[in-house]
Amino acid sequence: MFSKIREVIVNHIKSNLNLYFFLFLAFVIGVSAGAFTVNGLSPIQRKELTNYIHGFFQLFENQKVDSNEILRISLVDNIREIVILWVLGVTIIGIPFIYILIGVRGFITGFTSGFIIEYLGLKGVLFSVITILPKEIIIIPCIIALGVNGINFSLSIIENKSNKNDQKNSLKMNFFRYCFVTLTFSGIIFCGILVESYIVPVFIRMIFA
Repeated sequence: MFSKIREVIVNHIKSNLNLYFFLFLAFVIGVSAGAFTVNGLSPIQRKELTNYIHGFFQLFENQKVDSNEILRISLVDNIREIVILWVLGVTIIGIPFIYILIGVRGFITGFTSGFIIEYLGLKGVLFSVITILPKEIIIIPCIIALGVNGINFSLSIIENKSNKNDQKNSLKMNFFRYCFVTLTFSGIIFCGILVESYIVPVFIRMIFA
């Protein structure tokens, strides 16, 4: 089972290096834009966000964190993103929106990390590395992989429309392959969600203990 999953992942990456590069570039651009946006915040926006972050840290210091609730929220957010990517993949016009979605995900990551680092200084760097990086290093590559998967399937739809020979069988096989790859990377994302829900809160408590 695991060897099959590993084979699917390796083959998927090898055969789509160009798409991975451009989607990763979209993510990096999003991260950079998010980090630079922190510098452009107005004093009122900065104060509101500072109060929010301060309240978040106080919650960790004074109350026991419900990891099951974090799991529920993270599952909803990530499943929504997976479904959106899947839907965009089965529509021909979805390709540019996949790039936009990956860029937006990068923007959120860059903005969050940038503001925390500005708010906490060197402690913010440690916080980002220990709490944000562990889950993102699992989830982000999978989100990019799902984007690549969606673009490939959209392109296969276009190719099948231009080539009428064995159109139905070919599209059917591509659809099953598309769904299998989606489920494979979704399973890995679930591992990242577990890290976010049950391991990251422990690291946060360690930092602010």
